[in-house]
Amino acid sequence: MGAATSKVLLDLGGRPLLDHSLEVLQKWGRADRLIIVARPRDREAVEDSVGRRPWINDRSTVVEGGSERRDSVLAGLRVLEEAGGVQTVLIHDAARPFASAALFDRVCAQASKSGAAAPGVEIRDTLRRQSEDGRLITVSREGLWAIQTPQGFELSLLLRAHRSQPNRAATDDAVLVESLGHRVDLVPGESLNFKITSPDDLRLAQALLATWKGGATMWGRVRVGIGHDSHRLAEPGPLRLGGVDLDASFHAVGHSDGDALLHAIADAMLGALALGDIGQLFPDTDASHQGQDSATILEHVHRLVIDRGFRPQHVDTIIHLEGPRLWKTRSRMQQRIAQILEIGPEQVSIKAKTAEGVGEIGAGRLIAVDALVQLESLLVPTDPMPQPNPP
Repeated sequence: MGAATSKVLLDLGGRPLLDHSLEVLQKWGRADRLIIVARPRDREAVEDSVGRRPWINDRSTVVEGGSERRDSVLAGLRVLEEAGGVQTVLIHDAARPFASAALFDRVCAQASKSGAAAPGVEIRDTLRRQSEDGRLITVSREGLWAIQTPQGFELSLLLRAHRSQPNRAATDDAVLVESLGHRVDLVPGESLNFKITSPDDLRLAQALLATWKGGATMWGRVRVGIGHDSHRLAEPGPLRLGGVDLDASFHAVGHSDGDALLHAIADAMLGALALGDIGQLFPDTDASHQGQDSATILEHVHRLVIDRGFRPQHVDTIIHLEGPRLWKTRSRMQQRIAQILEIGPEQVSIKAKTAEGVGEIGAGRLIAVDALVQLESLLVPTDPMPQPNPP
């Protein structure tokens, strides 16, 4: 960074950069303990940032770090080890102030399941390596991912990885865990979760915050899209709808599992950002999509939306179906859709209409779904003023 002050204490939107990272943790609200590792000379300033947030302050311990990154991480891990009762630990760079609470959830869930997880985003730029004679050699970017934080691990596993390799150079904790032969699972990262390393990074972060205050983004603050899907019905059942199997004597005929509700929502989300439709992303000419779970289609579309700086805010749908009645399964469908889109069930509306015996729908030969989705920019705060405590 080339600054006299530690970069996490540099001004970002009128506050220390660290404040923004702490705000994310406060919004996440699931951390039992927070260990902030700081340079000795920065300790007072760090404790001041922590003290301004009562919820953070009540769960936090500020400890002094070491000369290398891994020394600092190990100093924090020792505090958790001595406290006892900790199973899963997340390691996060304070210089990544734009990570979302949903990202912390994803990493935590996978690390709790498999013992080690790290987020990443696919490399999109062309890569070239400079040879000894100065020539540039193109490197394939296929299968390459940029790894981010937070990274999540079983605490005992991470301690063993650090202590068994005291002299090993490592740019992150995942490298040490992998060296033990333990797999580190990859979870979807976020394009906005960049690390502030250079003055240009800081200027970009300042521009994003200025966008918040201005109430506008490159694509606008709110985007709305509509979607529609229909499928022919045929015996036998069950009927897959909203990621849930309904007790019916028929199913929706389709190249995938025929889930018209998830298809319509996915198309509405793509339409909101003018990204085409699911027929382009998942063509029925591709045999690999035969019988595909439509939840994976909606998950893929959700990642495209998040990577472009937006998230779903509200989903409104109408299912046109003569039967069966959906009131018993409506809640389950809302829960499943909310889970995929990382929103609350109260943000998903499902309405059902019959055709009063008219037409293909009325004859029980067709299902049709209309969907409207509202997306909001991740670059604009959801609340006009920061909340002092998490909900």
